[in-house]
Amino acid sequence: MKRRIAFIVASLIISAFVFQSCQIHCSAFPEWLCKYAPYEKGSTVSFKNENDSVIELKVIEFYKSEAQSFGRNCKCGCGGHMIAALYSKQMEIEINFYLNENRGKQGIGTINEIVVSIKSLGKDLAGISYKDDFSGINPYDYGHEQKLGDTIALQTKKYDDFSDMVIVKGKGLTEFYDKENNCTWRLME
Repeated sequence: MKRRIAFIVASLIISAFVFQSCQIHCSAFPEWLCKYAPYEKGSTVSFKNENDSVIELKVIEFYKSEAQSFGRNCKCGCGGHMIAALYSKQMEIEINFYLNENRGKQGIGTINEIVVSIKSLGKDLAGISYKDDFSGINPYDYGHEQKLGDTIALQTKKYDDFSDMVIVKGKGLTEFYDKENNCTWRLME
């Protein structure tokens, strides 16, 4: 009888390990990357240009992917993203961070891209997106913050309506050039 109970207990323990290893565990979006878009839903962000015009944008969305698990047979992978959406009657701004998927593997891959889209609302313009190559930075490696730095400058073509965007850790989007109004908008602190 004792052998039978020991066999059942051992079988249950082995089964638990087998089923646990059949899961793919994906990490949450890294907190240190959220510092580049330190916004809270419902808060207001203000920008001022050199003509003393002010634009106030309300943070209407802030989302970051959470930790999750999938079955080993799932054709999905561990990816991650963060989005901050700011809105006013004049313009809409989205800041997106995307992490590569590692299909069928544990953890999230490297930073895929950082995209800032700005759209003037009084016009029939699609949002214009900007990205840079951050593919060499694994967000879970030691020293990752030093590799990305405190300031991210996203350069674009001057014929775009918005260009020369700057993101600063702890502040978010701090400035961008507006071709239509021929001015630079800077974060009011």
